[in-house]
Amino acid sequence: METAVQSSNEYRNLPVAQLQESATNPRRRFDEHSLSELAASFQAQGVLQPLLVRTIEDDKYEVITGARRLRAAKLAALEEVPARIAELSDIEVLECQLVENGQREDVHPLEEAFAYKRMIDSDGAHYDVARIAAKIGRTPGHVATRLRLTELVPSIAEAFLADEIGVGHALEIAKLPQQEQQRAFEAAFHTAWNGGKETRILRPVRDLTAWIEQNILLSLESVAFDKNDETLVQEAGSCANCPKRTGFNTLLFDAALQDSCTDKDCYNNKLTKHVERQIAEKPQLVQITNEWRAPGNSAVLGRNQYVALNLTAKSAKSKKPLSPYQKPCKQMTEAIVVDGTERGRTVKVCAEPNCPVHFADRRAPNPEQTAKEREQRRKELERQKLEATVRHRALAEVLKRIGAPLDRADLALVASTLLSKLDPLRKELLARRHKLVEGTASEVTHPQVQQAIARMLRQPDEGALSKLLIEVVLLECTDRAPTTDPDVLIATAKRHRVDVDKLRKAVEQEFTAKRAKLAVKQKKAAKKGTTKTAA
Repeated sequence: METAVQSSNEYRNLPVAQLQESATNPRRRFDEHSLSELAASFQAQGVLQPLLVRTIEDDKYEVITGARRLRAAKLAALEEVPARIAELSDIEVLECQLVENGQREDVHPLEEAFAYKRMIDSDGAHYDVARIAAKIGRTPGHVATRLRLTELVPSIAEAFLADEIGVGHALEIAKLPQQEQQRAFEAAFHTAWNGGKETRILRPVRDLTAWIEQNILLSLESVAFDKNDETLVQEAGSCANCPKRTGFNTLLFDAALQDSCTDKDCYNNKLTKHVERQIAEKPQLVQITNEWRAPGNSAVLGRNQYVALNLTAKSAKSKKPLSPYQKPCKQMTEAIVVDGTERGRTVKVCAEPNCPVHFADRRAPNPEQTAKEREQRRKELERQKLEATVRHRALAEVLKRIGAPLDRADLALVASTLLSKLDPLRKELLARRHKLVEGTASEVTHPQVQQAIARMLRQPDEGALSKLLIEVVLLECTDRAPTTDPDVLIATAKRHRVDVDKLRKAVEQEFTAKRAKLAVKQKKAAKKGTTKTAA
């Protein structure tokens, strides 16, 4: 950690009352039993390792590393603790915390992940996976997989923080596109009867991995389209260079895993484009489906309208006659499969109903059975249409009754939906803005934030809920100005006649005053140290 601190520093005892924990400290959870043991040690032997702090104002210091020691010192009722006071920039603070974070065993993996992400996102820090790995003495693979945890959708991140799933489960889920993560999360559990009631039980990681491989990862080993084709879908490029391919990202996926695609939408889009291109290049291709009956008025032949041929050569030693599926015929033609697991593949088929080779054993359909099936299908379609019509009309009636502005219940509905999509750190920031939680980032627990959010939704009037909606929408714009137009926050401020330039000047004056005050204090401290040395 010494390499992260290059500024001047001094050692001295500081009153516990003058110390406050850093808001960027990755640690969010503290074991009370472990803190009690450390407090007992402090009472017997004192604090042997100084805390690293920086000055934030007169007689106030921010604890960069040592939050756990500070808490234990408070439990032990110590009045002072040894501290190392350093002049650190915000980036240097993050570096110190990053290194210390990498040396701890009890940090939550999601806290560790956001610590790495903070470094990568920091302006002027120029950190990447390789530099972070070198800084903390870990492998690039470890850093890459931890960073992937920040891609978890908010609801799953919350479950992970609450220890509903383990780090192995979270990593497997985080590798997937966000639209597939909820399916994988639900598959991580199975239900069992315990004591007369249904209980949800977490599956082993290996079972979840197997489920993902079978249900979400799409094999590229024998896919119909050319994986190296850059032009099939211009915006996607080739599969060979795609980071969503398991074989591309060996830091996240086992190299022994079958090469697969994790983006279902892109995979299906390429198959669709491949089929369209094949049909355009070969208009004579017959289009077939594996469904028994194709949709009415369709150019696609259903499974009952063709025979797929397997023209494997007969062995000279075999005495068994060829089956009809192994025999060619005059009506044989090339076809392309347009749906199902074989979509995009070209095969040989016979689609001539009068072919004596391939349709000889097919009986004419039973007219009564056909009529019965059509009637059943008609009734089912009519039922579906009725239900859809009812629901659309119900929505239309609801919209007629919604006033302008929205009433409290409707505002609460919209606010609840927006808040459920916020990541855990944004939720905590929102709760702090409303002064609904107290303490440093490491003191506030996830359940406390959740309770605070629930209290916010119980706002007494429509005006407060309306302001909350605007606050949630604009909260993403508060950290930094966007790199591209438009700047939604500034545009909204101007629309409400907020003088942003005046606010900026006031804040700049406050920062200038703080810097001047800190410089005077540091000069006095340096002069005092020189006097002591001379004496």
